[in-house]
Amino acid sequence: MSEPARRHRPARRALLVALAYALGAGLWIAFSDAWLALLASEPERYAQLQTWKGGGFVAVTAALLFVLLLAQFRTIEASSVRARRLAERLKLTLASVDDLLFVFDADNRIVEHYPAEHPLLFIPPSAFHGQPVDKIGLPAEVGAAYVAALAAVRGEGRARTIDYPLTFGGQRRWFSARLSPMTREAGAGSGADVLAVVREITDLKGSEQRFRALFEDVEHIAVQGYDEDRRVLFWNAASERLYGYRREEALGRRFDELIVPPEARAQAQRLHRAWVEGGQPIPAGEIETLAKDGSRIPVFSSHAMLRNARGGLEMYCVDIDLRAQAEAREQLRLAAQVFENSGEAILIVDAGHRVIAANRAFSRISGYAEAEVLGCEPAFLCGGDGDEAATLTGIWAAVGEQGHWQGEVRSRRRDDTPYPAWLVASAVRDRGGALTHYIVIFADIGERKAIEARLAYLAHHDVLTGLPNRMLARDRLEQALALAARTQQRVALMFLDLDHFKMINDTLGHSVGDALLKSVATRLEGCVRRSDTVSRQGGDEFLIVLTALSELESVSRIATDILDAMAPGFEVDGHVLACSFSIGIALYPDDGADFDTLLLKADTAMYHAKEAGRNAYRFFTERMNAEARERLQIQNLLRGAAERGELSLHYQPQFDLGSREVACVEALLRWNSAELGQVSPARFIPVAEESGLIVPLGEWALREACRQAESWRRTGFAVPVAVNLSALQFHRSDPVELLERVLAESGLPAAQLELELTESVLVQDGGGVTLERLRRLKALGVSLAIDDFGTGFSSLAYLRRFPIDKLKIDQAFVCDISTDPEDAAIVNLVIELGRILKIRTVAEGVENEAQLRFLRERGCTLAQGYLFARPLTAAQFEAQYRAPR
Repeated sequence: MSEPARRHRPARRALLVALAYALGAGLWIAFSDAWLALLASEPERYAQLQTWKGGGFVAVTAALLFVLLLAQFRTIEASSVRARRLAERLKLTLASVDDLLFVFDADNRIVEHYPAEHPLLFIPPSAFHGQPVDKIGLPAEVGAAYVAALAAVRGEGRARTIDYPLTFGGQRRWFSARLSPMTREAGAGSGADVLAVVREITDLKGSEQRFRALFEDVEHIAVQGYDEDRRVLFWNAASERLYGYRREEALGRRFDELIVPPEARAQAQRLHRAWVEGGQPIPAGEIETLAKDGSRIPVFSSHAMLRNARGGLEMYCVDIDLRAQAEAREQLRLAAQVFENSGEAILIVDAGHRVIAANRAFSRISGYAEAEVLGCEPAFLCGGDGDEAATLTGIWAAVGEQGHWQGEVRSRRRDDTPYPAWLVASAVRDRGGALTHYIVIFADIGERKAIEARLAYLAHHDVLTGLPNRMLARDRLEQALALAARTQQRVALMFLDLDHFKMINDTLGHSVGDALLKSVATRLEGCVRRSDTVSRQGGDEFLIVLTALSELESVSRIATDILDAMAPGFEVDGHVLACSFSIGIALYPDDGADFDTLLLKADTAMYHAKEAGRNAYRFFTERMNAEARERLQIQNLLRGAAERGELSLHYQPQFDLGSREVACVEALLRWNSAELGQVSPARFIPVAEESGLIVPLGEWALREACRQAESWRRTGFAVPVAVNLSALQFHRSDPVELLERVLAESGLPAAQLELELTESVLVQDGGGVTLERLRRLKALGVSLAIDDFGTGFSSLAYLRRFPIDKLKIDQAFVCDISTDPEDAAIVNLVIELGRILKIRTVAEGVENEAQLRFLRERGCTLAQGYLFARPLTAAQFEAQYRAPR
């Protein structure tokens, strides 16, 4: 029933009684008057009857009122008796309670308190009765806590608890106040009144502080406390160290979100709920927890559920870090695995030199089963080869003195076969330093020693031919030089390079090339004395050390014998191959007194033998040395020529022999060195090709030629430009990618570019790579020309196979076509070949009218040479050949 209905119920009951009385009285008056009128018509009789009727009505109503009041007074008396009894019981109850009770009104004033006298009332009731709680002399922070708690109780309609300390009588004492809203008998709130129950909790706080101090100071045991909602109440310093969360970070957060791995959170919540609601404890055991940094931590966790002073449940967890134990177990497990799975044999031997354990590798290596050697002294470790340092007695003694021993021993297997073993023995001592065990590790090193012997051989010999390599040749030459210095004799060092070997290797394959090198090595060994050394340096290069020479004629004779031995050629896999050597010779003491000097000078002499036409030998001279130094100087200066701005391009036009107009212009590289002056291409191009510098130089020339051609084209002077692409540049990297970048950077259309390749590029088509790259170049839209055609291994097969647009006839054939029938026939043949294959032909080096007439009559397409124009700078070429606007 609502509060208004309960308040108005007595009024309604009184109103009903009054209405009933009024209704009864009204009906009595109305009916009695009518009845009297029928009985007495005389006025006197009527008045008499009216008097009697009124008296009777008063008598009846008085009797009724007496009955009603008697019942009501009896009810009131009974209620008063019950109230007095309840008040007496309440007084007795309050007198027996140790707690203090206060009632606060809406203004936070103390309007009632129980009991009247109590030891905890450290001020008389008159000092606080009717006063606001924050004005009765409590410390300011305590008064403020009361005011805040009273406001929260009224606002939320539920109880609050505050704990606070007070000091009186020289002692600090703790109190806990439970504040609750006051209610009436039917349960409705009284409005603003609040009941406070205050009790002393000094002993409880002391216990709590002792508890906290106990668990707070435990260094290696992490203790946490959680409330019924799994929120952190307590977090000691060990928990901070273990999990990485500071106490301020952890308090108030749920433990399953804090330290429980995601996959275990649902189970943790279920276990906690089952304990809180059903009293099912969480069993202690090893679990995996989660640290702040995301790492997993194994712990042994035990739990306790306690009730606090307010009756709430709190769960306390004690966690012990098991990482050290886990690491120890893992180390033991790994040690066991290492012992059992090691590739080396391992024995554990006790202090009495008896085997107590052996691993699987021991049985595999020695042939003994573990059971056969347990309890035995491992005499099989040493094979009795007479080396006393390797006997067991010596080993045990060395380990006892030094703590370890290692060395090579001759062991024997169970079947008595000997084998070399590398043995390591170590001592194991207890904490007192007493030797308790030996650890013996040994491995069969027979295979390793064979490999070492093979490696030692390979370190000094060529794998393919079996000849001494450069290292062994150096050693033998140095020995020969030392002997020659004492005996006053000469020593010769020959540097041999096999002529045209690369062409054989590229055309017939490496297997043929390798077989040829073996045959060549055999013949070389047959050309020298037993005291001499034939060495292969790698590739097609050989060294020969000639020792104890008394006359130079013997050196020339051996060199001639080598050239003669190569003359018959070789038959390899059905191929008849002609080979020759270019040989350079340096002498001791004439040309040098050490290996490096003699080698450098022999190499220089070999270079001149090649220049002389190959199949020849040359002794070193100082003129050769000067030329070698010049080549080195050119190589060094050429390396930074582009960055120093010393390179430029000259342009020589190619003319259409029909129209006499410029059909194309060839870009020619020029170098004006700040130190050497203008250097001829005939001097620096071979050096660039030998050193590999031709690759960056060629890229620079390609970029500059494309830039210049695009500059002309944008001003209306469009002329195709031809650029040489070296074989090294073509094969070392993908020329298509380079060309795509250069054309994109310059903006030059691919149709305005022609690439000139040497015949060697086409011959070196290992695996079809050359054909594939040429087709990709053609797909870009550039033209392809073969430069100096006829000077190399010209072949109709590759002309038909590759997408060639132009053949350039070398000037060596053109210069004598009017006087030399053989040159004329060659040029005529090339022109006719071009006509048949529909490939344009270009004659290089045309210098007179007779040559021009011959070429026109034979149908040559294009020509270039001094008869038409010399190579010109870009400005000169534009000024001379650009049509006036």
